Amino acid sequence: MAILGIGTDIVEVSRIEKLLHEKRKEFLARVFTPTEIEYCRSKARPEIHFAARFAAKEAFMKAIGTGWAKGVGFNQIGVCNTEDGKPVLEIDGEAKAVLDGFGPSFLWLSMSHTREYATATVVIEASERET
Repeated sequence: MAILGIGTDIVEVSRIEKLLHEKRKEFLARVFTPTEIEYCRSKARPEIHFAARFAAKEAFMKAIGTGWAKGVGFNQIGVCNTEDGKPVLEIDGEAKAVLDGFGPSFLWLSMSHTREYATATVVIEASERET
C-alpha cells in the first residue's frame, strides 16, 4: 500500500508539565478529549502521558499536512488504547474531513517516552475500498 502522509513530533515533558500547572483547565479543555484526560490522570506520572498524546496530535497534523490550519484542532484528534494497550487515533470534526480527503486509509501510531521526552509518529497508509 502507498504511504499518503507521515508525521513525527517530539515534546519535552517539562513543557507539558509547566502548562498543566499554569493553565491546567484551559490547556486540558483545548487540547485533550475527556477520555485522554481520564487515562492520563490515572497514571503515576500523568505529564508523561499527556506529553505523548500531545506529540501524537502534532504528528497527525504534520501527516495530513495542515498543522493547525484549515480548522483542525487538537481536541479533534484523540488517542485511545485498544484492550491490549495499543494506542490508536480517533479523528473527528474538520480533522476527519481532511483525512477523508486522502481517500480510504489506515492510521499507524507509534508513541514512546522517557522521563524527559515523549515522541510520536503517525503514518497514513492507503487502504483498499471496502466492496
